[in-house]
Amino acid sequence: MNERGRVTESMTRADVVTEMNEVADLLWQRCGLAPGDRAVLVYPPGLDFVRGLVGCLAAGVLPVPIYPPDPINPQNSIEGFQRVVADCGAKVVLTSRRYTGARWLGAAKSFVAGSSVDWPSDLPWQVTSRGIGSRRTRGFDSSPRTAHEWAPSRDTPALLQYTSGSTSDPKGVVITHGNLAHQFELNRRLLGLGLETRGVFWLPPYHDFGLISVILSTLTGNSELTMMSPLSFIQRPALWFDVMNRVRATHTAAPNFAYDLAVHKTTTEQRAQWDLSSLKVVMSAAEPVREETKRRFLEAFAVTGLRPEAFCPAYGLAEHTVAVTIFGRSTLRVDRHQLEMERRAVPADGADSQVLVSCGELTGDVDVRIVDPELCVGLSDGQVGEIWVDSPSKAAGYWGSPDESRATFAARLTGMNDGHSYLRTGDLGFLHDGELYVCGRVKDLLIVAGRNIHPQDVEDTLRNCHRAIRPGGSRPSPSMPVTPKRSRSSWRCEPTLHEQSCRAWSRRCGRSS
Repeated sequence: MNERGRVTESMTRADVVTEMNEVADLLWQRCGLAPGDRAVLVYPPGLDFVRGLVGCLAAGVLPVPIYPPDPINPQNSIEGFQRVVADCGAKVVLTSRRYTGARWLGAAKSFVAGSSVDWPSDLPWQVTSRGIGSRRTRGFDSSPRTAHEWAPSRDTPALLQYTSGSTSDPKGVVITHGNLAHQFELNRRLLGLGLETRGVFWLPPYHDFGLISVILSTLTGNSELTMMSPLSFIQRPALWFDVMNRVRATHTAAPNFAYDLAVHKTTTEQRAQWDLSSLKVVMSAAEPVREETKRRFLEAFAVTGLRPEAFCPAYGLAEHTVAVTIFGRSTLRVDRHQLEMERRAVPADGADSQVLVSCGELTGDVDVRIVDPELCVGLSDGQVGEIWVDSPSKAAGYWGSPDESRATFAARLTGMNDGHSYLRTGDLGFLHDGELYVCGRVKDLLIVAGRNIHPQDVEDTLRNCHRAIRPGGSRPSPSMPVTPKRSRSSWRCEPTLHEQSCRAWSRRCGRSS
């Protein structure tokens, strides 16, 4: 759908199969690719991306989805593209007619301005838009190969998923066909994906959340999928709910910030016109799930008939294909001092407590452990440590990085000699009553005067200081180096800001204001 909520293109299941085989033929015959070769996918959000993706999977070519560089002004994003292309050894770039036209326009603009952009000169670009693969126009063999002639095993690599923030130091996660099969079964079982599912999503298709949890899971689940661009949602958040109301959606998903934005950017009158009672799953993932966001969203959208039990916090990461736990039902109020000083989640009430949201129950085929990240020993319930995971969804490793792969994907608990290995997620969390609570990142942890403070707690305090600070509308900007022995907190507040909030945070960190 476009930014006005109008259907611009559609595909039936038969269309998907037909175009999957046509793109596979194109990759084999015109591009000369073989199973195991890599193809970078550079598409705006839309069905062209789906064509390229499923065509690669059918041909045995490893798709490498990436954020598309700005085709008109690529100077600020071309470096990340170049690094990924070099790291994976791509043989071709697959794209759409629309993106190709914009890229030529950008090249003409650069030529007129006397500048140049260093797109890889030896890398061919291939358009895969609808109709481009028609055998009548290509002059292919009368009996070309089909996808049925290539049969991967569960251990065969299926795609490369470059992790968020990997543009400066690319890390391509090798996802196998076995990994995908396990995720599809997990989503089918826990989310109830099937013939009656009607999903509405605006998630970026090149991110694991949108790529696997949305596109591939709904395709394999014989489900109906309505897609729109993330930009369409950002420009008009009400569009998301307009479409869900219209198609009687059963499933949707978004990061935490989107639910904040939905509350702030929709009106009481708009919500009264929407019927969201058909929604069974409203997933929140890819960002820390905040209790305040969940509460405000459910309160604001109660008038739509949205059921509170549909709200579905989840936790996942690319190194585990995507999902680890799904459908967090509980919240837990814990003692803030114990959490920060002792790294223990102790249930408590009172002013010096905070509420955490469960990211889901543990399932039998996904082994989750909480481990001391330095001693590599298991911790008991309520103790905060690194989250270690093992399951058939655990990826094969990082592309071309055997040492880092062993350190990350083959970790072993101290004293355990059973050959069992785990994925080190780098995330901090704890278990309570069989549910996983995620606290933050190991590398992001701030230690101030002996207190373990997570960056998202700083963000929570700051974004509530003033009404001018909008959800998702601020970022940190370092102004002074941090020394290991002594730190100093300073606040420079405009008269309209709430100085008391700033000072309260400074006192909490043990610093004078």
